[in-house]
Amino acid sequence: TAGYKEIRDVLRKIKDSSSLIDSVYTMVKTNKDDIWAFVVDSGDKKRTIAYCGERYDVSNMPQMRLAFNGPIVDEEPSADKWGMWLSGYAPVYNRQGQGVAIVGIDVSIESIHDMQAILLSRFLWALLSGIILSIFMGWVVAKGINRPLNRLILGVREVGKGNLDFKVLVKSKDEIEELAKAFNHMTNDLRLAHEKLQQYYLETVKSLAKAIEAKDFYTKGHSERVAQYAVGIAKKMDFSEEEIKLLEDVCILHDVGKIGVPENILGKPGPLSPEEYEIIKKHPGIGEEILKNVEYLKPGLSVVSQHHERPDGKGYPRALKAEEINILASIVSVADAYDAMTSDRPYRKALAQDKAVSLIRENVGTQFDVRVVKAFIESLK
Repeated sequence: TAGYKEIRDVLRKIKDSSSLIDSVYTMVKTNKDDIWAFVVDSGDKKRTIAYCGERYDVSNMPQMRLAFNGPIVDEEPSADKWGMWLSGYAPVYNRQGQGVAIVGIDVSIESIHDMQAILLSRFLWALLSGIILSIFMGWVVAKGINRPLNRLILGVREVGKGNLDFKVLVKSKDEIEELAKAFNHMTNDLRLAHEKLQQYYLETVKSLAKAIEAKDFYTKGHSERVAQYAVGIAKKMDFSEEEIKLLEDVCILHDVGKIGVPENILGKPGPLSPEEYEIIKKHPGIGEEILKNVEYLKPGLSVVSQHHERPDGKGYPRALKAEEINILASIVSVADAYDAMTSDRPYRKALAQDKAVSLIRENVGTQFDVRVVKAFIESLK
């Protein structure tokens, strides 16, 4: 059916967003507690697909059986006829807030082992290079060649500080020069491995963020639209291409901290209670904590932690004021608010563009930065 194909396409997009993910699927309960049924399956890397209605025994999967209560991941690998997996699950709610199905994401043990093998080989290569470096350094000291040695020592210290771009320049046309070349080759390999690990982590977080939005009809595509509006504003404000690319990437993840907010609060159709609002206010800090280890996103972390701050100091989570707020975060604040106002929500219909722009104008200087609002209005023309 058209509905089946639409869900299948969404699941496949989630699967294809990260090379670590083997399959994404949806399941529902049957009239037997321990027997569930597949609804839609993206298929795994071997192109094996569970057909709609295929039964699945969950009696030996304690975490999976709790998935209707909220997001959860396996504490240890599980096995079935398709292989061994580490899996994560999240409930799918209807408009009444009832869990009616689950979304599951599987990562095969083979994929995990392959990554471990790559990391181990990198580590052993680095260790061997370090041993070779130590031997040659001793030989250099014995020969009294201090200048090349000092350069090598400086290189080791820089790499030890995490500067994997540092290069040792030695032109002695002997073993020391060969050692310097080997050292530079080693640091380059370590840099590439580090970048790949950072990318794997970022892809995994993006997949989680997309999975959160895919569960809610009202917020589906929200992050992408916010990124589109934010990029338009940044171009009007003459930001560099590098800054715009950083802003676009961080926008996609600006609400990733909502992973830590209960589903019944995120999807509540009516006003939040004071207690629920306090929980919502924690999501910028949670998002910052999740992304703090992604090296190239660090300059843009303030977008995640500050996009709900206001110039008048009435925002959250830190109640920052005016110039204390990073300008990139101020851009996302306007883009986020505009998309929220012009999108349907459980408790109201979308506002017209003119009405949304009018409301943003009314809150210039209190909720929104005047520079950003001016650029935003120009970007809409």
